[in-house]
Amino acid sequence: MYAARQIRVVTSSDSVGYASFDAMRVKQQFNSRLAQGIARPRARESENGVSIRQTIARNTAYNAAGRLWDALSSLLLMRYVVDTVGLPAYGLWALLGSFNGYVSLLDLGIGSSFVKYIAEHAARAEDDEFSSVVSTGFFYYLVFGCALLGIGWPCVNGLVSVGEHFGLFSGTAPDDARFLLRWGLAIFAVSNCSAAFTSIQTGLQRMDVSNALSFVASLVKIGATVWFLHAGHGIRGLLWANAVSFAVFAIASVFVAFRLAPGLRLAPRYVRAQTFRKLFQFGWRAQVSKLSDLVMFRTDHVVAGVVFGTLGLVALYDLGTYLARMVRQVPQLLLTSLLPAASDLDAREEHERLRRLYLVSTKYVAFVTVPLLVFTVGCSGGLMRTWLGQGYETSAWVLRIIAFGYVANLVPGAGVSIALGKGRADVQMKAGLIATVSNIALTIALVNIPFIGFWGIPLGTMFSMYLSWAWFARAMGGIVGVGAADMFRAALFWPVLATLPGAAICGAADWLGRGLTGFAANATSVAICGVVFSVIYLSALWAAPFFDSFDIALMKSLGLKWLPGYQTARSTRRG
Repeated sequence: MYAARQIRVVTSSDSVGYASFDAMRVKQQFNSRLAQGIARPRARESENGVSIRQTIARNTAYNAAGRLWDALSSLLLMRYVVDTVGLPAYGLWALLGSFNGYVSLLDLGIGSSFVKYIAEHAARAEDDEFSSVVSTGFFYYLVFGCALLGIGWPCVNGLVSVGEHFGLFSGTAPDDARFLLRWGLAIFAVSNCSAAFTSIQTGLQRMDVSNALSFVASLVKIGATVWFLHAGHGIRGLLWANAVSFAVFAIASVFVAFRLAPGLRLAPRYVRAQTFRKLFQFGWRAQVSKLSDLVMFRTDHVVAGVVFGTLGLVALYDLGTYLARMVRQVPQLLLTSLLPAASDLDAREEHERLRRLYLVSTKYVAFVTVPLLVFTVGCSGGLMRTWLGQGYETSAWVLRIIAFGYVANLVPGAGVSIALGKGRADVQMKAGLIATVSNIALTIALVNIPFIGFWGIPLGTMFSMYLSWAWFARAMGGIVGVGAADMFRAALFWPVLATLPGAAICGAADWLGRGLTGFAANATSVAICGVVFSVIYLSALWAAPFFDSFDIALMKSLGLKWLPGYQTARSTRRG
């Protein structure tokens, strides 16, 4: 839980996820350059014989492979963990993950700045400043980690007592909680010290290296988890497994950092107040977004545990949201690969390019996000039965609600990048604050309504996502000149309409198949629904006035001519 989450921070390209802020910043910086029209002509793109476009395509491919492996291995390992330790123990594990997230707010956001300044100084061949960023970050986190352990270690007893007061812990759970909290803090402190080194891989755009290291670490984690659990170490074995995999990843990352950056020097003399100030000035804004992500995606676990006093319910909630997060990764990845192609094919005057880029990129994100999440909503029961078997109806309903909310969380992603490119970081910050405040208020209100109760937790999260999106869409009208209504008509109306027939069919099939048992039967049912849904959705969009000649040209450039109905749509648009 602890080390694995740190590994994801430095290796994935997740854009909005609560545990991947550094990689998100890299993507935002690139997209902001596109939005500002800094993309150069082909003749000037090349540096050392490799074009920016080729680098982006290569890194996207590496990230795609890493994401796919991470998703598949995590889902398989999760099933084994839940079956072995049981729901209450897994609920404790998930709850302590939220605690770890909140502790990360105490670091002033310094780690969120590493990639930006490592990339800048490397591009300018400023070895001294490069070393200053790494050294300042390392020694800051060394001192921060010592202080965190000195203060946090004795405070664990009080925190566990609070949990006992709310009825969360029984039997051996208090002792396990103390053990996990204390040693989790230790792993967290050490992982922060390695963050500057792992950020070098991302800052130098060596996604091949970062994903390779992550792949090796995941293999170690899988092997260690199976060994510790088989040996009877229970939930404590999960922490030891994460510690082993993190140690492998961190040691390898430090070694690779000095190989990738031969001019790197690590010494106290490179620690500078000026470097710390610029890291802090950039990073503190990250804490606002991180707080919003934590409230949106992790605080629900705490509310479920404190209000309803059962770790089993926390586990069921986490399993539903976990599968939703896995599904969410697909459109996040596509955003990074579609935007460069869209900008390259649609070069116009700056303001018009921003307007067009906003509409086109939002349109393509909606094209993938809306059907994927609507299909997940319709087949939630079958997906949970395929993954975990029978008995997880509560998790399936959590998945339905959260997946529906993710539409409002993912579709604005392109607009966020463009707003940042315009220097309007305040827009993202305000949207995050709206989501945070409304989530807390709605959750408190809904859980206290007798006939809603527990379901007020995912419903509050879902509604807050849509409230934040509504404000953001309106704010973007003043930035790029595209109102919320225009954006909806151009990007969302037809994808939403095209999903409705397939959604009805999938929902009916999911309800009729609720008694299916076994992996094969449920997987077959979900696969058939997926094929039917895709055919209906694509056929409806080809027939609708959704794709224009620009879209057809883009699909051709991306090698998507194999899509059903492409040739028909191409002929129609030409006519």
